[in-house]
Amino acid sequence: MPLKIGVVGAGNIGTAMAALLCRGGADVWLTARGARLERIRSEGISLNDRGTVIDANPQVTPALDTPMDAVFLCVKSQDLGTALYANRAALTPNTWVIPMVNGFPFWFFAQPGDMGDVPCVDPDGHLKTLLSPEQVLGAVLLMTVKTETSGQAVSSNTPTLSLGSVLRDTDTSLLDDLINTLEKGGVRTDISEDIRLKTIVKLLANFTTNPLSSLTGAVLDQIGTDTDLKRIATNLADEFRAWAAPLGYDLPPNDWLVDLFIDAGPFPTSMLQDTLAGKPLELDAICRAPVDLARAAGRPMPTMERLLALLETAGSLPVPAETLTETLTSLFDYEHERTAT
Repeated sequence: MPLKIGVVGAGNIGTAMAALLCRGGADVWLTARGARLERIRSEGISLNDRGTVIDANPQVTPALDTPMDAVFLCVKSQDLGTALYANRAALTPNTWVIPMVNGFPFWFFAQPGDMGDVPCVDPDGHLKTLLSPEQVLGAVLLMTVKTETSGQAVSSNTPTLSLGSVLRDTDTSLLDDLINTLEKGGVRTDISEDIRLKTIVKLLANFTTNPLSSLTGAVLDQIGTDTDLKRIATNLADEFRAWAAPLGYDLPPNDWLVDLFIDAGPFPTSMLQDTLAGKPLELDAICRAPVDLARAAGRPMPTMERLLALLETAGSLPVPAETLTETLTSLFDYEHERTAT
């Protein structure tokens, strides 16, 4: 009997995951709203996976109203609690919940019976109230996806997913059916013994590129090759490592990070895509949560704080080309002042 899997959110990642899970043989239920819902009802969904087109027709609904074996949460981090509450009918104590979001995860400090607290990421308390740590799977997805005007999702790299229980003593054999479904769909899946480390490594990449791309309009390979942008990104990475190292996380060096940006090619970060579409940015989970945690640990992140201030005060984003040099200079001046003190 196929797994009954809910996918909450029909954006870039949600559409891609729904298509791949359909190909894997799951009974997929996808949530969408408004015109997007009506379009999926009439046309289905489509993913161009590195040249192979997957057309699928999942069940589509405004909200999940029946219990699921697993639920993939594919919404922006700031919408996670609201989305989970709206789809709470899908949850049973045995439902695996997989948040597919960028940023510092709400489950990072989870212990048996206690989801823990992370600044900024669960302001309404829905995640802590509705979920138990025993059912949450940390997830790190490596997949670049964007949506064409036709509605087709397009991916240019092999979808790779690391899953891991947020409680380290969970019996991972219980995940066999889910992993088999993902693998049949074309998602290269592994069970990570330290999903927190993988999450922090991905957060390092998002932390150093997403807000900078939103401010400047730069795509990933530009950040890796432009002298000024690369310098800012690596400064941000240095601040991030200075906070993470005392926690026991040995993170990749700047050379690895820069190569990662260049290898990604001319791809817009998720935050740049949101900027260009006029959507809210994931600043709380990607930027403010690490900044708050670092400050509490006595290891402030002044370059990121300055970058956040520029994002908040900019009249428009990305900043106009004629003021870009001045904007970057203000970041360099701030860095110089920080170093001097």
